[in-house]
Amino acid sequence: MKRFKRVSAVVLGLALLFTPLAPQTVAEAKVVWGNQELVKGQVFRVYSESSKFGGLYGVSKGTYAQKSSSIKYEKAPSDKIQALGVTVTKKSLARNISYPQVSGLINKPFEASYNRKFLNIAKEAQKEHNELKEQEKEDRKNGWAPGPYSRNMTYSVPYNQDNILSVAITNDAYAGGAHGNAWIDTYNYDLLKARQISLKDIINNNTKLNKVNNYIRNEMIARNKKGAQFWVNEFKSVNLKEDQFYYTSSGIAIIFGEYEYGPYSNGIHTFKIPSSVYK
Repeated sequence: MKRFKRVSAVVLGLALLFTPLAPQTVAEAKVVWGNQELVKGQVFRVYSESSKFGGLYGVSKGTYAQKSSSIKYEKAPSDKIQALGVTVTKKSLARNISYPQVSGLINKPFEASYNRKFLNIAKEAQKEHNELKEQEKEDRKNGWAPGPYSRNMTYSVPYNQDNILSVAITNDAYAGGAHGNAWIDTYNYDLLKARQISLKDIINNNTKLNKVNNYIRNEMIARNKKGAQFWVNEFKSVNLKEDQFYYTSSGIAIIFGEYEYGPYSNGIHTFKIPSSVYK
């Protein structure tokens, strides 16, 4: 008799579980299908079906679930499976240039457009890096002895659930001088509507904006007491068009860059705003 591994779990037919490859620190999504909550580890894709040994569902290579009354076989809606998180794969143009590529989206034209966008961002960063290396050669010929010039790019995925995907691109560059510069660009998407989300979509009236501003101002004061050097009086308001942000498990995070409301030594600061502040 052929041996097989058994899986004691609910099997949802054709329900592929997409697990992000980038590190995740957010809470698991709560995705409800009818009166059933879908959770990772409960959802398997059925790749094959066999009548052997009383009936088997093949859920992965060498792993099977035996048909029984405890196995529920259904097709989960694609949007529910996508809400558990899509697959984000790391790609690289060079050791110092990495970028995300996504797969498993329901909307394939949007998936292709998304992937082209981040490939092009990476190509632009690589072009800037090559230009800096050429400038470094020229500077050395002219008798300067600068440290190695560079332009680097990497990314993280702070949020990937509920059909919302947030990607944070971390950039840094050095072209001589006392120090280099670093900055973060964020990209937030509604995967069901296939569109990018702006900060104005979330903080969509003055009442919400005032509450967020007061929250950040109070947080700056609290951080100053612990050694930060925010210029609190210079902070008037979040810039809904330019400030970078990403989703978190409890709300959003707004990013202020180097020299923004403080000296270079402050670095890049993130202010996590609970959704209760702006909802």
